[in-house]
Amino acid sequence: MTYANRTFAVVVTLLVGCGFPLGPMYDPNEHDPWMIRTDFTDDEKWSAVCEQVSAPQRDSIVGIDFYAYVHFKDDQQFADLAPTELIHALPDDYPGFFCFAVDATTLSDEEHPILVIGFSPNSVNAADYERTPQQTPPSDIQTLRAVPSTIQAIQNNLSIANMDFEDFTRAADSDGVFRGFPE
Repeated sequence: MTYANRTFAVVVTLLVGCGFPLGPMYDPNEHDPWMIRTDFTDDEKWSAVCEQVSAPQRDSIVGIDFYAYVHFKDDQQFADLAPTELIHALPDDYPGFFCFAVDATTLSDEEHPILVIGFSPNSVNAADYERTPQQTPPSDIQTLRAVPSTIQAIQNNLSIANMDFEDFTRAADSDGVFRGFPE
């Protein structure tokens, strides 16, 4: 899907309030956030998490499937990095201000809660939005855990600035894991 087609689809999404399925033929593009593997102890669990994130999530109200549009990054350069280190290891042209990490907690917990890392500037200064990930101060880095079935909601909404990182942290359960919004 070209950038123009995807932009059109996002506009349609905003106008009619629903997502659009791209299905198994979807090819990630340079605008998609990354799902980064930081734990390399269990290839099977990594694959299972990737499959769960890639699975369509049906909206029970409108009956439409939603998908998470992410790049899966399976690269040893990210092994065992903490959130700040991970953000500072991203390339200068990284798309956006959030990413996902599949770390030791993700692979060891039966719910596979993925670490969501937001690093949007905590500022109204337009110049701060031009900074590279390496220039992100630790004070601007936020984290949240989310079960794989909710990654599409987070990615879809943060990518189009429909919601803020705080909307998801406020909706997280008392253990800090986002499991979805109450119906």
